[in-house]
Amino acid sequence: MGIRKLVKRWIRVQNKEVVPTDAAVLEKSGDVFLDHEVDPKIDYNAFYEMINKETELTGIVLSSQYDEELASDSVTLEVKGLPVFIVREELEFKVQQLPLLRFVGETIQFQLIEVNETKGRLFGSTKKIKEREFDKLHKQLEEGEIFQAKLTKNLRYGAYFVIGNISVQMLNKDFAEDHTTISDILTIGDSIEVRFNRITDNKNLRVEPLKKYKNEVSVSLANLEPDKIVLGNVRNIKKWGIFVRIAPNLDALCSIPLHLAVREGDQVNFKITQVLIEEKRVRGKIVCLIDND
Repeated sequence: MGIRKLVKRWIRVQNKEVVPTDAAVLEKSGDVFLDHEVDPKIDYNAFYEMINKETELTGIVLSSQYDEELASDSVTLEVKGLPVFIVREELEFKVQQLPLLRFVGETIQFQLIEVNETKGRLFGSTKKIKEREFDKLHKQLEEGEIFQAKLTKNLRYGAYFVIGNISVQMLNKDFAEDHTTISDILTIGDSIEVRFNRITDNKNLRVEPLKKYKNEVSVSLANLEPDKIVLGNVRNIKKWGIFVRIAPNLDALCSIPLHLAVREGDQVNFKITQVLIEEKRVRGKIVCLIDND
């Protein structure tokens, strides 16, 4: 079965027109996958040379399956007529437990890491390429280089951006001078200039904007009164208190409520207890959480 027919069959699987099993796909791709005959005339020297040179290859993922012999999920590609198996542990920079079927039909970069001449199999890795890219980006950022980062996903505490093919994190507290969140200002697909912030123990690369956001909009404290209940958004939680956004560029401080499980990003009803005009501060307490579901 050619690549186009295999991808079309995969699409039919997605549309539930055929039984959604990898085996059903594999059985139709006889010259690449299951029980293919090993050609004794194959010269494997070229493959060993690719391994030694860490040659980066590009290929289309033809299938995904669980391999009992490898005791792992894997995806399969083809190089010069031989199947290339990439197990889950070698597929992504950080192992995820999502189904590998999502890779079928995708074009990926990989390198060869092992040859099994007896069975006519090759083994590959995309992880090693991503590790090199990650280490290179980490070094460049630490040395002070500035990059354009594109927003890909918002989180309660920050967001994920991508630089090239590498995912990086940014925390809300590193984004702005006040407690403005990333999602308040940026939308998915927006890009900003970033620089190095730090790298975590579990190898999350964190960045911060070249220039932190500053909200120029302000509100007059004279318009706020004690005992007034307003809509608020939890911006930042510290060990000693919580900052709640109750107006543009105005965050009120309150103690951590013992009766509520409050998280950053929660909408709340906030009761103002003190308005300190000279200190430009507002204090209060969280009355209840607002369920937006």
